[in-house]
Amino acid sequence: MKRSSIATPRRSSPAPRPDASKQEMTFMPSAADLAKRLNDAAGLPSMNVPDFVALLRDTFRHAGLSEADASIAADVAAHGTLHGSDAHGAVQMPLYVAGLMDGTIKSSPDIKLTGTLPCCKVMDADHALGLVAGQKAMDAAIAMAKAFGMGAVTVRKSSHNGTAGYFSERAAEHGLIGMAFTNAMPAIAPTGSTEALLGTNPIGAAFPLPGADPIVIDLATSVVARSRIRAMLTQGKQLPEGWALDPDGKPTTDPAIAVKGSVLPIGGPKGYALSLMVELLCSALADGEPGFQVTYENMVKRPSNISQFYMALNPAGFAGSEPYGVRAAHVAGVLVKAKPMAGAEAPRLPGARGFAANRKAAAEGLAISDNLAAALKNVARMIESRAS
Repeated sequence: MKRSSIATPRRSSPAPRPDASKQEMTFMPSAADLAKRLNDAAGLPSMNVPDFVALLRDTFRHAGLSEADASIAADVAAHGTLHGSDAHGAVQMPLYVAGLMDGTIKSSPDIKLTGTLPCCKVMDADHALGLVAGQKAMDAAIAMAKAFGMGAVTVRKSSHNGTAGYFSERAAEHGLIGMAFTNAMPAIAPTGSTEALLGTNPIGAAFPLPGADPIVIDLATSVVARSRIRAMLTQGKQLPEGWALDPDGKPTTDPAIAVKGSVLPIGGPKGYALSLMVELLCSALADGEPGFQVTYENMVKRPSNISQFYMALNPAGFAGSEPYGVRAAHVAGVLVKAKPMAGAEAPRLPGARGFAANRKAAAEGLAISDNLAAALKNVARMIESRAS
């Protein structure tokens, strides 16, 4: 992938992303073989990264995706896991595989990209896997930004797209500023209400830095992602105070009650406003379903109808790529050299911990967490059940 001078990071031993256009598969693994590989992987303490990505790719291929789309999906699904998250990434494989197998996520969608202005497009994803639709939408935004200075693609009829950081980081690899947003099923109540109507509606943004990893911001507009609460429910853990409310609007630390109630927004009313901003960018611009009409396929056995928004900005169209790079690097340099609090580590840039985790996985192998192992076993059971 060709990069601009801004976005040429000096990284040590990165985990390379597979080029979907060059992936070749000579055979389709049988259900029994694939289920065995998934169960075997779940029992390992760690796994070689290329083998892990290949396992995800073969799983998506078995679930019905084309070779090219399976490679894209595996790359996106692996991203959160490789960057250190135990609640995002490949732990969501049961959601993706279940949807593809029962047809609520289409394996061969008729994706259409339309628009009347040169830098604005609308994608009808036709209930595609959000991992795949998201990459195609961001790539379209990147192409427009290179030609016109900025590009934006809003998406309707999509599904869960993994991590927002993956898509914004993809733009940064081209020397562009990337932004990615998605609406989601209800989790946040408007300030003053007990009724969850807005999703955790994550915000992703990435800013390239000359000769370094980009700054990557990836955050939910709630104090915690809903998937984290579901993970703690599975693990039998209590929630910290200040995370969630029960259906009556009272604080709770019980994850079983929290999933029926609402998650608190970051910063109170400010988080509610940010969640609303994301909602309007995604669903209103796309003429798509709002979050309070969205759900996950495995809950209701119908398409989720999630809406998303992807944008790329080209520094060359503003003050210029070189001045941008100088200014951005200066700001970043001042921040990481800020005086730390007593007993605390020096400040780090957003995304730095994820890049460190990615490099560690590439060098030492990906540690298979309990959550990831459970997800792999779950997918194995799906495949065995379908084949029986």
